[in-house]
Amino acid sequence: MGRKYGGWYQYSGAVHIHTTESDGTLKLEEVVALGREVGLDFMMFADHMNLNNREAGKEGFYGTTLVVVGYEHNDVRDHHHYLLFDSPRVYPKGMTPKEYVAAGKADNALGVLAHPDEVRDIMPEFPPYPWTDWEVDGFTGIELWNQMSEWMERLTPLNKLIMAFSPRKSMIGPTDRILKRWDELNLKRKVAGLAGVDAHAFPIKVGPMTVEIFPYKVHFRCLRMHILLREPMSGDFEVARSQLYGAIRDCRLFFSNMRWGAADGFQFYARNREERAAVGESLESAEDTQLVVELPSRASIRLVHNGDYVYRVTGDRAEYEVVEPGIYRAEAWKGRRGWIFSNHIRIGV
Repeated sequence: MGRKYGGWYQYSGAVHIHTTESDGTLKLEEVVALGREVGLDFMMFADHMNLNNREAGKEGFYGTTLVVVGYEHNDVRDHHHYLLFDSPRVYPKGMTPKEYVAAGKADNALGVLAHPDEVRDIMPEFPPYPWTDWEVDGFTGIELWNQMSEWMERLTPLNKLIMAFSPRKSMIGPTDRILKRWDELNLKRKVAGLAGVDAHAFPIKVGPMTVEIFPYKVHFRCLRMHILLREPMSGDFEVARSQLYGAIRDCRLFFSNMRWGAADGFQFYARNREERAAVGESLESAEDTQLVVELPSRASIRLVHNGDYVYRVTGDRAEYEVVEPGIYRAEAWKGRRGWIFSNHIRIGV
């Protein structure tokens, strides 16, 4: 459970999982068993508008896998979906997005905008559920990459058979739109960037057949979220949950599509003569500072400064001399497929 790289312990897991308590197809215990089979260190469940699994006492460690339960809130139009973890209760259904984000913040809950970038109209039976009220503030993070959303964004009546039988191949990466918005938000304050599997294991009709789209285990072999901890994850549930939520709040994380290779061991850090800062951390000055990216295998490495690409190289390592202060993040691509996306390091800001 977890390995240490460059002074940090890395743990990987799945975020945004549904069960039969809303529109998923398996009970929590059954989904956890599948997650354990593929080596998830943590699993974050979020059924729609209920905390039934948490109230039933189903949070905790299952073997070495940490399981936490939040819920997914939405407005009366079924837009503005919002993942809430560590909230004391389910908030009233009639609340506006501004109200339930504010309620979560007041209760010190961890709140994440779910699949905010959905735009699709080709197949009316799969409508979008976007986030459009960008005047709202107070959320912890944004789900930049949602597995089910991207799959449905690419779905057409002509390709749905191919898409149904090879769903992982359709994944490319977060849209430029949402990455740009995320970078802009981070110029003002820390906002965590996450990837969510949005796992349901939906059955759909494809001609005469019924096909289960993204079975849970397939979900768990695609998008992963990786957190960084200074100390090993505790065996005490309350402490471990606090470590997980703390890493997300501090943006000490990156996410990957393991379809293109395991991302364990990925490192992105800034260093100068006196200090070293990992993802989610900061250095006071940009003077004599270097950014370093280390990958487990070769890929196209891209560095982003204040929302703009400033450096590209192919290999398993990159070094970049910082010229200007600002916020920096790293991406790794396998061809045209996104593989690894880091959160920001703040330098001189």
